Amino acid sequence: MINYFIIISLINFLLFIYYRPLSKYYNLFDYPDFKRKLHFKPVSVLGGLYIQINLLIILILNSSGTNIINDNILILNNEFYLFFFTFLFYFLGFYDDKYAIKPNIKLFLMSFLVFLLMYFDSSILINNLSFSFWEQKINLGNYSYFLTLLCFLLFINAFNMLDGINGQASSYLIFIFVIFILKNMYIYFFFTLLICLILFLILNFKNKSFLGDNGTLSLSFLVSYIFIKSNQVNNAFYADEIFLIMCIPGYELLRLAIERIMRKRHPFIGDNNHIHHLLLKNLGFKKTYFIIQFLLIIPYLLFLIEKNFFVSVLISLLLYSLLIFFFKKKKI
Repeated sequence: MINYFIIISLINFLLFIYYRPLSKYYNLFDYPDFKRKLHFKPVSVLGGLYIQINLLIILILNSSGTNIINDNILILNNEFYLFFFTFLFYFLGFYDDKYAIKPNIKLFLMSFLVFLLMYFDSSILINNLSFSFWEQKINLGNYSYFLTLLCFLLFINAFNMLDGINGQASSYLIFIFVIFILKNMYIYFFFTLLICLILFLILNFKNKSFLGDNGTLSLSFLVSYIFIKSNQVNNAFYADEIFLIMCIPGYELLRLAIERIMRKRHPFIGDNNHIHHLLLKNLGFKKTYFIIQFLLIIPYLLFLIEKNFFVSVLISLLLYSLLIFFFKKKKI
């Protein structure tokens, strides 16, 4: 496996070095509008492409006999669907970056892709829920299709809203991938994506490249898929564990949706009311970045320390609510 990591590291390092010619060839840029997009010049949107290149390498090497995807904790019997639908979400995000798909159409297309996935891969269905604080499992019966669709759409949209300042979404993904590795799941698979994301994070912090919708949609789908599989196939995670890892983006999605609806706006049309916008105006980039990263990881860390789901939810919701209340009231 040492040779595998040498190959992966070399390829990603070359992608890192030659991002300029790759950007010109890729020809996908995020242009400033000086309203929500405050960077001063066009920035390449290479995040999704980097991930797709790495996934292609993983698929090729795994097909040649290198056991990268399957491990003794969780075996993806239908790994083809993971790669294929991750690519479809990447393509949807690429098209959205290029032509700005209307929110309702994008929501319909995402729902259609998830329905297709459930049709071809029934093992992705959330048939039951298990919790750390309750011994019995909850059987969902006919509601499994609805809940599976809802879980995919909620996290994909919540993660997309999270991607608002440099490093925010990528660092959160690194945190999630580290959790997967510590759970002894897909170690080679996620180490590969970690190498890719860490190098991409350097470009992102330097304002050289963004994830874009092609990156956020494909990555959030991939993470959702792994979480659901790990919960349903081998019970690697309790449902409340997954909730705690994803709860801050969930709180933000719910708050923004309610506020936009109250202002008679579409819940998925962007604005400058995200938590990172509120903090950024008052604290600057560095403090905003570290506060949000702390906020993202504290719910699950509290759970690991206290082993109490309800305490973790209460403290994380309180911290999030206090930040929103304070900085919405504070005069700039």
